[in-house]
Amino acid sequence: MTDHCLRLLRQHRRLAELAAFPFDFDLDRAVHGHAEPVRLASGGSLEAVAGSDTGGTYFVCADGSLLYADSEGSAGIIGSSVDEALEIVIGLPGWRDLLDLSPADGETAILARVTEIEEEIREYHGIDEERAELRAALGLPGRSPVALLGMLHAALLRTEPDFLLLNADEGCAYDLLDPHPRPPLWESVRHEVPGDPAGLPLSTWTRPAAEQGMTELARVALIRRLDGMFMDQRLLLRPGSSTDLDPAPLLRLAEEFERLGDLAQAGRARGLHASLE
Repeated sequence: MTDHCLRLLRQHRRLAELAAFPFDFDLDRAVHGHAEPVRLASGGSLEAVAGSDTGGTYFVCADGSLLYADSEGSAGIIGSSVDEALEIVIGLPGWRDLLDLSPADGETAILARVTEIEEEIREYHGIDEERAELRAALGLPGRSPVALLGMLHAALLRTEPDFLLLNADEGCAYDLLDPHPRPPLWESVRHEVPGDPAGLPLSTWTRPAAEQGMTELARVALIRRLDGMFMDQRLLLRPGSSTDLDPAPLLRLAEEFERLGDLAQAGRARGLHASLE
């Protein structure tokens, strides 16, 4: 899927150069691909369309959403389309330093942070004339920083479950770009149980989630749990560690992945179980 703004950037070198600097959306960097092979846990398509000067990559997903993956193992949706993402990237050139903000922080706090970041940028290069020129050429509206922050926040919250990014070789998941909390799996599942839902086995929720058509939500929960156990194993290998890791839950995780048809993740779980045994 190709967006209007992306077509214009590809057709007009001047616009592509402006997008690359000072707004760090560089089409030429897409040629080199991401720093490591990646894929979506859902199996959806990814097309690298641009990169950043810090080694990050912008990917267009099957539904047109734009996913940004940085070079440090974090990823997230930053727009429902390339056009929307470019509105945010151009309107908030310091967007990566705003990921902890949400509309709940209020207009005063948002504007203060945006102003501070943009003043720091202006110490090194201009952004105002460049932003006006690029917005006009691409036909983008001049939304306020508060509105753009709201768009970015809404996009980030769409990352899971459908756009969870994995290292294609190892199968482990990228962290979320933002620190905002997500509801636990049990809140999304229609399933009656007594007692504290947070204290029950994960399979209590992943099985009904899959049965209710929320396969990707179940997959995300299982992958995150498996990644946590891999991290625990790494901690065990440190000198002086005395913590024990029970391998039994790994077989249950493998079975849950197999129920979802995810044999790659099931293989990861069984492999870790074998190494602990």
